[in-house]
Amino acid sequence: MEKGGNSGNIGARKPILALGELLVDLVPGREGMRIEDAGPVVKTASGSAGIFACAATLLGGRGGFIGKVGRDSLSRMVAGTLRGQGVDLSRLIVSDEGQMGLAFLEYLPEGRNYQYYRKNSVGSLLRASELDAEYISGAYAVHFPGMLLELTEEMRGACERLVEIAREKGILVSFDPNIRRELSADAAARARLLWAVRHADVVAPTLSEGQMITGETSIGDVLRALHAMGPRVVALTRDKDGAVLSRGGEVAVAAGIDEEPVDPTGAGDTLAAALCVGLQEDMPLARLAAFCNCAGTLVIKKKGAIGMALPERGQVDAMVASGVCRVECMPLESLV
Repeated sequence: MEKGGNSGNIGARKPILALGELLVDLVPGREGMRIEDAGPVVKTASGSAGIFACAATLLGGRGGFIGKVGRDSLSRMVAGTLRGQGVDLSRLIVSDEGQMGLAFLEYLPEGRNYQYYRKNSVGSLLRASELDAEYISGAYAVHFPGMLLELTEEMRGACERLVEIAREKGILVSFDPNIRRELSADAAARARLLWAVRHADVVAPTLSEGQMITGETSIGDVLRALHAMGPRVVALTRDKDGAVLSRGGEVAVAAGIDEEPVDPTGAGDTLAAALCVGLQEDMPLARLAAFCNCAGTLVIKKKGAIGMALPERGQVDAMVASGVCRVECMPLESLV
């Protein structure tokens, strides 16, 4: 890992790469608007891995994206947005196989609701044979979200190949479970999820996802069970209650920051990106926990994600320096 705990010489860094599917989010243009309602919508570039790549770049890393888009106008819009954020798209494939997938979003009293129009979308058809092993071998870290394992056989194979290359070359593997609850009882889907956790160096689940993966209830037991499966670094996100990071037998508990949430889209992806950037900079665990927690918190203050709500490094550093994020460190063995 790089030494120093600061942003350093970005040009000299190895890249942090994300593999995944890009999407267009269609967001209601007025308060309380449902998907079935006529009215204005705002289109934004999205997709979990795309958000991660943009966040890593804005936070001081060299973000790169591996995936596939079409030749349609929305594909050009999304690719242009990522490029404008500084993400390396040198391995983005432009294909005639299909069009960009869509995600319609509505804000309900009980939370967000998505309706996807992505069956056989061009982004879901990335294949293992299309990955550039030499490019991946030059990375510091690779990242992928768990939803990809259930998207298509092609994408599942691409994820497996990504992990294979990374582990052969000693590259950090970052995994965000991103569990779809409708698949949580599917034995085959669970087996694929557990495979990914066991092959990851870094995992960033929500607390509820961690409980689902391990079968444990308390934070301490969830962390210990996840470490026993293989990951060296675990970040448990707890929504308004902050985040808990665990590494090398030490735990840092970052308390929640009092911010009124506007839109949580991209908060988890941004925290995962901050985690990889902070690890590359060899941040001490307490600083890393504050950095990740502040990065995720800043996202929820605005609607949208890519090009709209993702914070820049200076904003995160300023929030960390303000002391608004309280962090308590302790041995993992003492955490119940």
